[in-house]
Amino acid sequence: MSEDRSTPNPLRCLINPLDTLSKVDERDLWIGLVVVLLIAFLASTARYNYAMKLPIEIPEFLQRPGSRVNPETFKRNIAYFQAFSEGATTILNWLLTSILIHLYTRALGGRGSLRRLMAKAGFASTPLLIQQLLRLIDSYTITGENLLELIASLQSWTPRILTHISLFQIWLLILLIIAASTNYRTSKRRAAASTLLAYLTLLLIPLLSHRAITMASLRIVLRS
Repeated sequence: MSEDRSTPNPLRCLINPLDTLSKVDERDLWIGLVVVLLIAFLASTARYNYAMKLPIEIPEFLQRPGSRVNPETFKRNIAYFQAFSEGATTILNWLLTSILIHLYTRALGGRGSLRRLMAKAGFASTPLLIQQLLRLIDSYTITGENLLELIASLQSWTPRILTHISLFQIWLLILLIIAASTNYRTSKRRAAASTLLAYLTLLLIPLLSHRAITMASLRIVLRS
């Protein structure tokens, strides 16, 4: 590539993803990182707003005589923790997704740069900007009562694994397949296979971890 090339616009991934992602290289990693950080900021702010609208119970061990736990301060601290976790998870997902796609694609015979893939994955994350912006608006407008009703309805019929799937996640998945195919100069079939394997790995890790923790806790209870 020539040094006087124009800097790719990540928003163009929404309308012309193949052309845009084909032009992204390692020098654009900082732009991809900015996109991911902006998504993380929007997601963490929305999470904080939601948490502040939900009721919370102070644990019994903090309610012992003589303790002075301010309910509002406790609730705010929990909201800050959830907001931080949401932002950190967003950044971690970008990193892990890039690494897993890189490993799976290399195993399938692809050749390409991880650094360049991270840049392309950041550009490919632009649909999540729309998703988190909508969440942020909703977090300011929804009432606590409606939020509780929504959570209850989702928990009553939605399988846990489906909570990770949305229109925006499918859109992101398609863009990541394009990013992998352009980065490793491989077929879209191989790019799709490596991207889907990366997604399945990320979905299974928390589920298997939760199962392992549950089984370990059960063994401790049975032995006691």
